[in-house]
Amino acid sequence: MNILVAYYSRSGHTESLGQRVQNELISRGHTVTMERIHASKEVGKWRLALPLWSSIPLLPLCMISARIRQWWLACYPQPESAIRTLAHPDVSRFDLICIGMPKWLYLPYPMARYLNTISGLQGKRVAAFATFCGPPLKTFEIELLFEPLTHRIRNKGAQLCAQLAVSSHFHEFFFFREMEYVFRLASRIVFGRSLRSFTLGSAWAESEVQRFCDALQQDSGAKECVKENGQAARPAACMER
Repeated sequence: MNILVAYYSRSGHTESLGQRVQNELISRGHTVTMERIHASKEVGKWRLALPLWSSIPLLPLCMISARIRQWWLACYPQPESAIRTLAHPDVSRFDLICIGMPKWLYLPYPMARYLNTISGLQGKRVAAFATFCGPPLKTFEIELLFEPLTHRIRNKGAQLCAQLAVSSHFHEFFFFREMEYVFRLASRIVFGRSLRSFTLGSAWAESEVQRFCDALQQDSGAKECVKENGQAARPAACMER
């Protein structure tokens, strides 16, 4: 496959994860083109947080009610920020687009602008990887990032075929490490494991990278079967996901 890995990384953690994905895909015989997305101007963390304050009061309700959460993630006002000129503004020549980002409560602003800027996504398969501060909590970390991302990818006529999430154990708003202690405790309570066991370089993270790349290859194999067999029923080997 000819794969584009386009990512935004503010602290370097998402870039490290993207490079690990790149290395794994190359080792499997794929052609990988990397593109780092740059904000036109990086701002300080306090200015970065300002557009999110209006969403904070709704966050507890989203955590409690799945119905409210699904409604909010489908329609909340996503902030965007300007990005530098892209090397690949048209992604139509790639077989797969793999996008990476950190979690900023929802989508990071440069990535939101990227998704509204690129052309050629119609009918494409898109995979996504992300980093966040805490352990891989299903609602607070996974859903709050990948659900709105899925909506935006579908609106572009594409399909999210795989996702990967790894903890960075980093947050710009650590003051006296209070958030770190909260996430450490959550990791022990929910998973019975240390927060460090979910970071890049851990055995768990490595298995997740392998699973992610396996999913991309299996999805590619199913697509090839469709090409070979047309609209006919696919054999069992092609149906395995």
